[in-house]
Amino acid sequence: MGLAGSMGKLGALVQVGRAFGVRDGLLRAGYELQRGSGLMSRRMHSVRGWESWELKHIAPKTSPEDLLSIRRQGGRPFFFLDSCSLALELKKILGTQGEESVVAEASGILEGSLPFFGRLSLACGFPPDWFQNPVTGQRVSPDRPWTQMRFASDDYGDLKFILEPSRFLFVYPLSRAYAIGGEERFPEAFWSVIENWAVNNPPMSGPLWICGQESSLRILAWSFALYAFRHSPATTPQRVALLLSMIAAHAWRTMQTVGYARSQRSNHLFSEAVGLWTAGTLYPELGDAAAWQKQGAQLLREAVLDQITLEGVHLQDSFNYQRMVLHLLLWTLRLSEIHKIQLDPEIRTRTAAALEFIAEFVDSESGHAPNHGSNDGTHILPLAACDYGDFRPLLRLGSCVLDRPTALLPGPWDEAALWLCGKSTKSECEPAYCTPAYTVSSSTGYHRVGTANSWALVRAGRYTRRPFQADQLHVDLWWHGLNLARDAGTYLYNGEPPWNNGLAGTAVHNTVMVDRRSQMRRAGRFLWLDWAQASGRSFSTPPSASPSASRSKTSADFPNCFEGEHDGYRRLGVKHRRMVQCVTEDAWVVVDDLLGAGKHELRLHWLLPDLSFAAMAASPFCAVFSAEEKRFRWTVFSSSPGSAAIIRGGTKVAGNIVGGNEELLGWESPTYGERCPAISLLHRVEAPLPVRIVTVILAGEELQLRQSDHQLVLSRDSSQVYEVSLAPHKP
Repeated sequence: MGLAGSMGKLGALVQVGRAFGVRDGLLRAGYELQRGSGLMSRRMHSVRGWESWELKHIAPKTSPEDLLSIRRQGGRPFFFLDSCSLALELKKILGTQGEESVVAEASGILEGSLPFFGRLSLACGFPPDWFQNPVTGQRVSPDRPWTQMRFASDDYGDLKFILEPSRFLFVYPLSRAYAIGGEERFPEAFWSVIENWAVNNPPMSGPLWICGQESSLRILAWSFALYAFRHSPATTPQRVALLLSMIAAHAWRTMQTVGYARSQRSNHLFSEAVGLWTAGTLYPELGDAAAWQKQGAQLLREAVLDQITLEGVHLQDSFNYQRMVLHLLLWTLRLSEIHKIQLDPEIRTRTAAALEFIAEFVDSESGHAPNHGSNDGTHILPLAACDYGDFRPLLRLGSCVLDRPTALLPGPWDEAALWLCGKSTKSECEPAYCTPAYTVSSSTGYHRVGTANSWALVRAGRYTRRPFQADQLHVDLWWHGLNLARDAGTYLYNGEPPWNNGLAGTAVHNTVMVDRRSQMRRAGRFLWLDWAQASGRSFSTPPSASPSASRSKTSADFPNCFEGEHDGYRRLGVKHRRMVQCVTEDAWVVVDDLLGAGKHELRLHWLLPDLSFAAMAASPFCAVFSAEEKRFRWTVFSSSPGSAAIIRGGTKVAGNIVGGNEELLGWESPTYGERCPAISLLHRVEAPLPVRIVTVILAGEELQLRQSDHQLVLSRDSSQVYEVSLAPHKP
């Protein structure tokens, strides 16, 4: 190997070390050493078999009868006293159709159709076949030691599909259905499946014990179900004793690999901290409860201070993971209030900041947020008759737990707050509607521009931790509840190439790719090197003189223009600058300047929903799409000649771009394991730099677009509304 090759490998190793850091690298190395040496396996063997976890060992001063009676009497308080007492308010929130839907889902679960990743239902049987991948039919041996396993394998596929039923998220629909009608088949089903899981998964001995996070999420789900069904005749002292044995075993298991969770610096640490804290708080009869509660509180404080910025951004840069983290924090804050436990005040402060941050990017009409960042389908509190992508249940729950105002009117999103807070609004005197001021600063790396009804998210961040997506200057565009330009999501972490987290790359984001390279160098499914750093500012420009270009009543709170750049192509001698302008609610202009020297291939990509398109012109590239009765015109101009294509589901359906790997294009993944056709617009230019590319997006027919010399002009009724130059920017 030549000197250059050796230096290149050394540089990559240095970057990998930088990505993880000394502390995290040592924690991860210690975990891998314990796995590889057999030390962890020997430790797991020492507590195998449920006899190690019998009540006489883990809680010798109590009896099964006491465990149940004290909870039925409210001696170990939870979010609610009696789930069935919520029926009247629950029915009011759901309505007749919502009630029927909840009961139908719960009935379907008893017939073997289980929820997966927030949106899917897969046939697994009931009790489920715990060791089968329901998509591929592949199985993992129940005797396979988890210490010798990874999350993907040729023989069992993507382990996430096998692990999902054992998160026990199906207990939430069962609990909701029981609260509505009091049908005893639902608690009986829960206890039967608990007994079945215990028989098939002896402590520490099989594949379903692989992850401390999975163990912790089971603790939360089992605790919720125990309290939801505590007054049911199916809930017997012996069954409660078994469940406490299982919870104790899971808390012990979580404690063994806390170092791994800390090394990840991700949602894993939040989950495991809250799982331990919950076990210690709700089950003080257990001998290690005090230690779990203390350790959980310390780990939660560490996670909050380390991973949530003062501005409220969770450093995994994923809106779905931020929702997960907020659910865990709100669960803990509410339980600490009920049990009168003092947590570090900064936990509440940063929870509030994180809630306020995510609220800025929840669309006011649809309740959805951009599908930004990694999305593994996690939804740990499915307590509302709302879509998986609807963030309004989170916002309502947060407003009640934190006692803060909300802009939400009453709706089905009120249910989670009812379960955790016993009420669905902050207070009786809360105003029916309030409009919070826009508070997101440029330092977060996220910008919202536009109006309340027509707005864009622009990503322009500076990384201090390892990034998970190569998506600098990506634009998500929303128009009256329609996510018009969108993020593709994730689909699979552990699929066959290119579906091994392939949607994290630059090619599928709404930005410009240079020379068919991502903005950063990929070094694994979750690892990027040569981090792209971006900067930007959002600001307000003077409104157009046209009366119909006036902004909505709340839009004064939002800037209408963004300007920024990133250096992800510095190794090619290229800089990408982008301007995003909301001209009116029906007109958006995006200007991309690619600066540098030499000839390069530039590929501008836009991902749209699966809309029908009526027409496409080649020069300039213009495509017309329709959604219901509205037409959208997508026009792309460039200072150098280009070619264009429309791609749906990995297949080119129009245009003249030749060559290139387009199998990732024209797809979106609303949740993990779900892949749906979408529309990719691809504009390609191969030319010496600098090059300017201008995208104009128009809703409806009121605005006219024309090219005059090197100017693009937007007008209405012969009156000019906006103009922009087509000439390439000269640095």
